[in-house]
Amino acid sequence: MKAHNKILSKPPRTWSDLDPYLKAAHLPAGKTVPATVDRIEFQTVHPRPGQEEIKPVMYFTGKQKGLILTSTNQDFLRATFGDEITASYRKQITLRAVRKTVAGRGVDTIIIGLPA
Repeated sequence: MKAHNKILSKPPRTWSDLDPYLKAAHLPAGKTVPATVDRIEFQTVHPRPGQEEIKPVMYFTGKQKGLILTSTNQDFLRATFGDEITASYRKQITLRAVRKTVAGRGVDTIIIGLPA
């Protein structure tokens, strides 16, 4: 059997670059990043080994990685743009990496906001 090797035109710089979804580690520390919502897709994700969940994933104009939406971010979108999911499409938002305590441990996450 012949091995197939692919050479990446731009190899990953960090381990977090291998993640298929946008993570706090991808954002510059202490900075708010502007983004434009392109679409929201519902995808099967694997939060823990052996576990599957269908989650909304927000994609941004000109970016490859989508953000798995937490319930906090879903609540923000609903309160800001209304209950219709597509109402957030083409809207300007901001992304900021923060550290939160979840179940007694520190977790890095991304929160959505509005531009100033």
